[in-house]
Amino acid sequence: MSKKRWVLAWVLALVLALAAPGLAKADDLDQAFKEAKKAAEARDPAASLKALRKATALVWERLPFGVLEVHLLAAPPAGYGQYLPRVDNQYRQSEPMILYMEPVGFKVRFEPKEGTYTYNLTSDFNLIDAWGRVVGGRRDFGRFGGQSQQFPDRFPLSFTYSLSGLPPGDYRVETTLRDLLGGKSHTVVTSFKIVGP
Repeated sequence: MSKKRWVLAWVLALVLALAAPGLAKADDLDQAFKEAKKAAEARDPAASLKALRKATALVWERLPFGVLEVHLLAAPPAGYGQYLPRVDNQYRQSEPMILYMEPVGFKVRFEPKEGTYTYNLTSDFNLIDAWGRVVGGRRDFGRFGGQSQQFPDRFPLSFTYSLSGLPPGDYRVETTLRDLLGGKSHTVVTSFKIVGP
């Protein structure tokens, strides 16, 4: 990484960490970046990456719970960042609607005894027609939780909605993610149109 990019990354992460009061200490973040830089200068990329992952976890504590990279997809995603966006939001009743998103800022609990990170999310959805009527929905239709040996900052979610039986018209789906450990929720509103069978 060039010196200019290194400084830019460090400044960006520091600004994010200092933007919200309280959780991660700026000194801890600064120390993590110093460790990463020292390891990079010693040509130890594994140690540098480990320190940067520590910095990521510190910054994560300051992020509000939300989502990034919300996309309608043309096909199911292959993994994190591996997706083909759909060119429009118009569907036939026979087509599934695939929604991709990357949640951030959810509560991650470190379990020191096991050396693992725990997270627990669930999701709800409401399907709403052009007149504001709820025409479908389900609570707790997706549960996404588990343990990881690494900090789970690259965690993609995808939802496949069946549109069969919906008459032509304008709709929106409200997908609500709930962070069960952090006690927060975030709703993503996605508009779409049914154009025919």
